Amino acid sequence: MQNSPADNGPLDPRQPASTGDVTVPPQGDGAVPPQGEAAFPDHAGLDIDDPWRPPAPPRSLGSRWPLGWSQVSETLEVIALAILMFMAVRAVGQNFIVDGRSMEPTFLNAELLIVNRVAYLDVDLSWAPGVETEHWRPFGGPEQGDVVVFIYPGDLVHERDFIKRVIALPGQTVEIRDGTAIVDGVTLAEPYLGDKWTGDLAPQVVPDGYLFVMGDNRENSLDSRAWGMLDQQLLIGRVDLRYWPFDRMGLFDHDRPESAVTAGLSVAP
Repeated sequence: MQNSPADNGPLDPRQPASTGDVTVPPQGDGAVPPQGEAAFPDHAGLDIDDPWRPPAPPRSLGSRWPLGWSQVSETLEVIALAILMFMAVRAVGQNFIVDGRSMEPTFLNAELLIVNRVAYLDVDLSWAPGVETEHWRPFGGPEQGDVVVFIYPGDLVHERDFIKRVIALPGQTVEIRDGTAIVDGVTLAEPYLGDKWTGDLAPQVVPDGYLFVMGDNRENSLDSRAWGMLDQQLLIGRVDLRYWPFDRMGLFDHDRPESAVTAGLSVAP
């Protein structure tokens, strides 16, 4: 016969009571709290939900940045140097694409060119005392035979750039007889021409600060024959390099028109 708890006398409140296989901790005022580290649990594994954990100190920008300040400074220096180099290159040269057939066979449609923007650099010296000339061109001015890129004279908002060849310079008299250019009474030999053009143009004197320009494909070119002399203020630069297509890539050698007599050709009457 199993004894009941009452048969064993009063329970000691300091001892756990046994009820079968389960040990029940003492209840009431006589309960003794556990001693040692277990008395103050650290809530391990509950970092996110622990209401008693003190807030973490704010992280500095240096601790969040994947690179150190020295690496950041070097990166900014490289970027600044690349921007300066790009601006310097753009100030000297500018790329253009040929649009149309007006310069065939010298330049074909869709060819890519580099234009020298400082070839005709014009420095205004009118402000300097004791200077005889108001304009100084350290690299010289346009010459006969130069292929130039310029803003179309009829374009007020600069949406179109043209490419043509210089035929006559300021102070020269230019005329065309049966498609042949005559400058200061000298018939020009132009081996770079495309299809023959048989038109005429009455003699004209090129004003100071202007140029007379024409395309090499005289049958298909909108040039000085149509809209008059080119103001040199509209010049963008001189074509110096073709870089596409690869089989025609290279520096451009400007063919200078020469006297037909020197070239051994017949002279127009």
